[in-house]
Amino acid sequence: MPAVSVAGAAINLSVDATQYESQITTGTITTTPTIVRTKTLDSVAFDQTDLNSTMSVDFLYDEAAGLYAALQTAIAAGSTVAVIVASATGTWTGSAMSIDGLDLNYDATGVVTASLSLTGDVTFA
Repeated sequence: MPAVSVAGAAINLSVDATQYESQITTGTITTTPTIVRTKTLDSVAFDQTDLNSTMSVDFLYDEAAGLYAALQTAIAAGSTVAVIVASATGTWTGSAMSIDGLDLNYDATGVVTASLSLTGDVTFA
């Protein structure tokens, strides 16, 4: 099967059913299994005991009217957020993602960005 390339501009982010488009600059989804190594009498057994997922998203700061404000509200309330990252070929869904951090980044060029870190169960379909 030939490889399919997906342009970053085709990625959309939804947080709690509100879709945010055209402001995501970069993102990463990491899925890390926890593997337990057990020595047996004739070899070594490797068993997966957990699956840890994290998301990080860098996006253009939109002041108090959009994604940044929605995330600040969730942080203040101590609540999780539902996150959907959709592309032309697949969708990553985290129904109850915990916000690990929300950073505001600014420099002399005048473009303000924000960085979001999330932890939770992520599925791909």
